[in-house]
Amino acid sequence: MTERQNAFTIKTNQLSDEVYDILAKYAKSRKLGDYISSLIVRDLHRASTNQVESAHRTEELLEHINSELQELKQLAKANGFVGKQEELEDKPSESQTLKEGKIADLEQVSGSLDDDDLEEFSDF
Repeated sequence: MTERQNAFTIKTNQLSDEVYDILAKYAKSRKLGDYISSLIVRDLHRASTNQVESAHRTEELLEHINSELQELKQLAKANGFVGKQEELEDKPSESQTLKEGKIADLEQVSGSLDDDDLEEFSDF
């Protein structure tokens, strides 16, 4: 630990009048050091409390996300969306699996361009 200074200097010309008046009141009653110390201890306590609250809130959000995900999975399963996808994931066919060096070619291309799409780029 470094050697402590006997006193700190506060540039009072950079303080608002309201802040200066409060500091002057504590300085005159010889309690300025105690006041500053109590403020710092309060800030340290608040910071540690905020970290705990933040961690707890994060945990709550993760639990909520997981429960929502489970509900979505159940809903998808009930509507028949999941069953087909799970079968595809469990048994990947040779055509779905790409290997290094294999060229993927698209036999069917779907989509179209409307005249509205082309108007956006007509200024180029």
